[in-house]
Amino acid sequence: MNSSTTRSSGRGQVVVGGFVVALVFALSTSGAARAQNVTGFPNIPVWANAGAATGSAGADSLRSRARTNTLRWLRDPDAEARSDFGGYRIYRVQNTLDSTRMVLLRRVSKQPEDSLFLWHLPSITSATPLDQRVATYVDPDSSGAFVKRCRRVDEFGRCLSLGDSIFVLVPPPGPHDGFRTWYAITYEKRNGLDNEFIDLFVKDPACVNPDTSLCLNLNHKFQNVTGPPVEATPGPRANLEGVSVVPNPFRGGEAWDLPGQNEVHFVNLPSSAKIRIYTAAGDLVRELLHNDNVRDYEIWDLKNASGLDVVSGIYLFRVDAGIFSAQDRFVVIR
Repeated sequence: MNSSTTRSSGRGQVVVGGFVVALVFALSTSGAARAQNVTGFPNIPVWANAGAATGSAGADSLRSRARTNTLRWLRDPDAEARSDFGGYRIYRVQNTLDSTRMVLLRRVSKQPEDSLFLWHLPSITSATPLDQRVATYVDPDSSGAFVKRCRRVDEFGRCLSLGDSIFVLVPPPGPHDGFRTWYAITYEKRNGLDNEFIDLFVKDPACVNPDTSLCLNLNHKFQNVTGPPVEATPGPRANLEGVSVVPNPFRGGEAWDLPGQNEVHFVNLPSSAKIRIYTAAGDLVRELLHNDNVRDYEIWDLKNASGLDVVSGIYLFRVDAGIFSAQDRFVVIR
C-alpha cells in the first residue's frame, strides 16, 4: 500500500475494504492541529492521493497524470438518511491550510429535485458493503461551481428579466504541480424554498445557548479535511535530463514551509532512483531511495542520516537510476 494512502491521528484507524482510511484531523480555529478520534456524524473519513483514479479505491488504482489529484471519502448511510441531508460539498485549498481560502470544487447532490448539473450518487444503506460506500472524485475532472450568467444585469449583478440566463460551470485554477493541496468535505443542507446551497448546520451538543446561531457548527471544513497535503505531479520521467532541486536556494521561514517541516524536493525523477546528498567537502549527508509509480519527486526533510538538521551551506547531490546518472548543487540558507 502506498504510504500516502494512510493517515493516522494516533488515536485509531478505520479499515475499509482492505486498505486503511486514517481518521480525520480536526483543527482549531487558531490553525493548530489537534488529533481527534472522530467517528460518526458529522465526521467524514476523507483522504487524498496524487494521481488519477482508475476505478477501485485502492492505492494501486492511481495512475500518473499531470496536475491531477484523487479525493476519496467514506459515505455514511445514516447521515444520508436524515431529512435535512442534501449532499456533499467538496472544497480545495493550496499552499496554506486556511479555511477562508478554500474554494468550492463541486456539489454532490442527493436531492431528487436538484438540477441535472450536479453529480448524483447511488443510494446506500447499512447493508451496503464498506468498499461500496467509498466515493471518488478526481480533481480537476468536473471541478467547478455553476454560476448564473445573464444577458442584462443591474448594478448589483442581478438578472433584469426571467428566461434570459444560463448556468455556466466555472472551474477554479489548479491543482498545480508541486503545490501543497488539501481537500475538505462537508454535508450540504437539503434545500428549502430559498435554495440556499449551504453547509448543513450541526449544533455542538455542548452548547446550551438558546440562540443556536451562536453555537459551533460541527459540520465545517476543518472537521473533515485531508491530513498530510498532496502535491500534483506530471508523473515519473523516462530519464534524468530534468532532475533538479526546488526551491533552490532554500531559505528557512518562507511562507510555503510548514512550521518544523522544512524540506526540499528532488523533482523530475523516474519511478525508481537513488539520491545521495553530500557536503561541499564531499562528505555523505543522506541517502534517499525513491520508488513511486505516480509521483515524480522525492522529499528531503533537510536532516542528515542521524536525524539532525543540516546547517546552511552549499550541498551536492547525485541521482542514479539504472544506466542514468545526474549531479548538481543547491544552497541551504537557515
